[in-house]
Amino acid sequence: MTTYVAIAPDGSEHTRKTDRTYSHAVLQEGKEGWTAVGFCGRIDLAQKKQGEHPGSVFVEVRELGATEADETKAEATKDAEQANHEAEGAAETGTPKLTISRLTEKLLMDENLGYAAIVDQVVAEFPDAKTNTRSVASVAAVMRKKGVDVPMRKKSKD
Repeated sequence: MTTYVAIAPDGSEHTRKTDRTYSHAVLQEGKEGWTAVGFCGRIDLAQKKQGEHPGSVFVEVRELGATEADETKAEATKDAEQANHEAEGAAETGTPKLTISRLTEKLLMDENLGYAAIVDQVVAEFPDAKTNTRSVASVAAVMRKKGVDVPMRKKSKD
């Protein structure tokens, strides 16, 4: 049995425990926050599911523990303590913790940065991020839907 984790644009985590193999999850924001409307085994299925839920986004999922499997228990405990300390410091200063989503949203407001440059900066700050140009475009679409005036980018000729 494998547990898969999908991280929403606001940083919330959504899990599914299954014997199936998943690569993507479709998430939608509602009154109660983000919810997972489906987990999919292929990107084309995620895109289809996204089309069934207007305003939703799809993200890559990861296996729970896949990146932490090589850590020793002591290293994991130390990392957790450090994260808690950083979160406490952020709470004391009133500054929200920098997340992949917050950084992406901030960078999207710089009209001089294209999606690829935003991906580069996010990955430089968060080396384990699975951010790609499509996920940046999805974040921009969600922001626009919420009424944020996100600068438009010229479509690249890939």
